[in-house]
Amino acid sequence: MKNLLKIKIGLILFTALIVIACKKDYYQDGGLSAQSEAEKNMTTYDFLASRTPGKFDSLLKVIDLTGTKNLVNQDNITFYAVPNSGVARFQSMFSSANKLIRPLNKIGKDTLTMLLKRLIIPNSHISLEQAVSNVRTLYKDANNDTLFISFKDGGVKPGTAIQTSAYSMVYEHRKIPKVDSVNYVSLSAFQTHNLITKNAMLHVVAEETNFATGLKTKFYLY
Repeated sequence: MKNLLKIKIGLILFTALIVIACKKDYYQDGGLSAQSEAEKNMTTYDFLASRTPGKFDSLLKVIDLTGTKNLVNQDNITFYAVPNSGVARFQSMFSSANKLIRPLNKIGKDTLTMLLKRLIIPNSHISLEQAVSNVRTLYKDANNDTLFISFKDGGVKPGTAIQTSAYSMVYEHRKIPKVDSVNYVSLSAFQTHNLITKNAMLHVVAEETNFATGLKTKFYLY
């Protein structure tokens, strides 16, 4: 009887831990998760600020430095949120000879604004389901540059029809509009899709991505 009680208590505690973990980290779980109505009624800026400390602090600093809070909070947009690691990776591109990472306030505001606008698609709420059903669709970002939104999956297990992973969105852009005809995959790894804010459909990109989605570099910005 005591053993049965211990098992029941153990199961209850395990379930509680899972629920708490999912509630806390749902925005980095690699898939779709429920949100509270309060979260859905937050502006995009406030939603990012409400996340676990250190998750989007650098992105919020970019927004503050460039005075673009109104762009992030404008109605009916799709927004791609880059975590701190992605912004730090961008900053490392400006590293000095002594390997010190350049502070964001020492990088040109025009550059920061242009890159932030790359992450905003006005007049659209693009969900993962739309990306899958539309296959590959052209959009304009907040810079009025051409973007293509599509999707990928992990393929199927050899010799079966079993899909090995969920769908994920893919974001492409041309490096130099009207000049460079090559499309580059800028964001192809996401932590979470389809988060909802008061004004936006929000997708959180993976830790290994780079905020520099609009700079000419020698490497792909996965």
